[in-house]
Parts: sequence; structure tokens; C-alpha cells
Amino acid sequence: MIPEDRDALNVLAGEYVLGLLDPAEAREIEAARASNAALRSAIYFWQQRLHPLAALAPPAEPPSDLWSGIAARLDSVPQTGAARWWNRTSPWRWATAGMAALAVALLLYIALSPPSPSYIAMLYAPQEKQASWIATVGHDGLTIRTVAAINPPPGRAFELWAIAPGATPPQALGVIPPDGVLRLGALPSDVRPGTRLAITVEPPGGSPTERATGPVVFVGDVTKM
Repeated sequence: MIPEDRDALNVLAGEYVLGLLDPAEAREIEAARASNAALRSAIYFWQQRLHPLAALAPPAEPPSDLWSGIAARLDSVPQTGAARWWNRTSPWRWATAGMAALAVALLLYIALSPPSPSYIAMLYAPQEKQASWIATVGHDGLTIRTVAAINPPPGRAFELWAIAPGATPPQALGVIPPDGVLRLGALPSDVRPGTRLAITVEPPGGSPTERATGPVVFVGDVTKM
């Protein structure tokens, strides 16, 4: 069952991204994410935080005869009446438990010690309880993407704005591409905790003025992770 509690949902999403769930639990997550925007948002959050770790190790292909060689060596080991340690279940159970504990510790470390600056914003439509967009802000800039496959009206575009505390007017950050993902390499000075992000409906190239001309359809506040 997918939890409704936000903290429990975030932990479950982290375990899913780390591959700690059993196949039945993973299938339940995959079936539910299509209709559960909060779950999709949590999964995307952990993917953004955890997947870059893979870049620390260069890709490498194992030798084509690796597994056949291991199997041949195992077949050549003489069998005796005494069970060898690698045939016992206990060491492997402890090893599995240790790896799971290490993965959970890594998840908690990343959650509690994010790189600075590191902010997040969940953008909602008026009267909606599930986020439609998620924005992450870090040392490499700002990225916002839809988590609900939302498109602007025909012949229009979504434009992102930042409204810093006490600042007027709103600062235009950019038109969101049709694929629903906008990446800004330079971190806007107005984007910090307390800043409100807003998405408006504008002409295809964005507002022709320095102000929003269309309705505000999604809003959310920037907070620390």
C-alpha cells in the first residue's frame, strides 16, 4: 500500500530508487506512480539526488567469459560432507542486511546533508493538493519539470517567474519547452528560500513585456531541502 504520509512516502520512494524493494513492492510503485503525482515527485527528487553518484565511476564492460569462468571454477571445487562457509545462508543474510543498511545510511546522509545551496519548490494549481511541477535549485542552476504531463493551451506556452520576498515586479526566468523541462545553468539571484515561483500562460515566445500577461496557473515557494 502506498502511504499517504509525506515522510513515509519520501522514504519509500528513496528505497525504490536505491533498489531496496522486493519485486512485488517495486511493481506496486511502478503501477501507482502513473496516477499518484506525490509519488512521482518523490521518486524524481531521489533520482535527481542519487543518480548523479553513478557518474563517479567510469563505465566498464566485464570480460565476456567472466561468468563462465566463475562457473567452471565453482564446478571444480571438491564437495565434502562439511558445508563450506559460502554454502551457508547466514553469511549471505548478514551481507545482504549490511548492504541494505549501508544504502539506507547513504539515503539518510544525502537527505540530511545536501550540498549547498540546495533548494526545492513544489508548484501547485489553485485548489489542488498534488504538485504538478517540481523545481530543484543547486550549484548547477535551476531545473523545473512537470510531474503530471501538463501542456499549455494550443498556441500558448508556459513561462516561469520568480517573485523574491519584497521584490517587485516578478522576474521572468524563461519559457518552459514543450517537453516540460526547463534548465537554467546560471542561478538567478532572486531564487532563494522564500522566493515564490509562478507559471503563467503566455504567447509562444513568452511575455512580450517584462510583466506576465496571462493567468497564473501554478505557484510554489522555494524552501531548503
